[in-house]
Amino acid sequence: MMTSISLKFPAESPPVSLKLLWLILLVFYSSIVSAQTVTDETGKTLDIPDYAQRILPLSPSLAEILFSLGLDERIVGVTEFATYPPATSSKPKVGTFFNPSLEKILALEPDLVIVGSERQDAKTSAALKKFKIPVYRVRPVDLNTIYVSISNLGAITGVKDRALQVIAEMKTEVALIESRVAGLTPQRVFYQVGVDPIVTANRKTFAADLIRRAGGILVTADNPVRYPVYAIEKIIVNAPEVIIISSMSPDTDYDRFRLSWQRWTTIPAVRNKRIYVIDSDMVDRPSPRIVDGLALMAGFIHPEAFTEN
Repeated sequence: MMTSISLKFPAESPPVSLKLLWLILLVFYSSIVSAQTVTDETGKTLDIPDYAQRILPLSPSLAEILFSLGLDERIVGVTEFATYPPATSSKPKVGTFFNPSLEKILALEPDLVIVGSERQDAKTSAALKKFKIPVYRVRPVDLNTIYVSISNLGAITGVKDRALQVIAEMKTEVALIESRVAGLTPQRVFYQVGVDPIVTANRKTFAADLIRRAGGILVTADNPVRYPVYAIEKIIVNAPEVIIISSMSPDTDYDRFRLSWQRWTTIPAVRNKRIYVIDSDMVDRPSPRIVDGLALMAGFIHPEAFTEN
């Protein structure tokens, strides 16, 4: 239960800034609200309020997870490119994923901030620590660890049952997709995330996990760089049977880049017209929607498994 707080200042006291007043209230509030000690996904221990009421996710994927858990009313803000679900449009914006505004964050008075990027840890977490705002970190790297993050976020916000339901629904859909491609000949896939120059991905990416589950072999999986620049000559040698282009930039004409592959007719994917564009939000964001991305991937790689008889 929240305690009513009344602060009185002598008439002759100098004006108190709103930020200072907020800090006084925050420190007082944190001392009287019951807390839980948790360990986040980086191994760091922190104290957070029991079932925080003012939660700020600092990535679009984290916003999607919290909305899927039914925490709409407890989300006080989102980052600029949080576009799903549509209800995110009504939430205050605190800047971009890589450059959130500390001033805007403080103005929203969160009692829990959630981050999913090491770069955010370096810039934002240290600043928030000074204001005694707890920061919980998630580190999903594939579909299985996305389940873990959803479960953890459900637990620390008091909606574990809902989290388990979301995970169960995701696993059911994944199992159905995997069963459809099981036994089919794996297809060699080139996954393109950059167009000029050509940039691809290795096995340490969400897309790689989805391609494997969808019955594909990522031809660049063993590259030591997570997102390497890749020469067209190497792609010709790799001879992918499917090319999937991720629409990383909303302002880019990806159909034009899809058509630009047509000059390389020695590549099986080009020769057989198996070049596809996929919405990057569906395959690069570690949220429940990634299962929909898996379904799209599987349809591109093994269309025969999803054709109605």
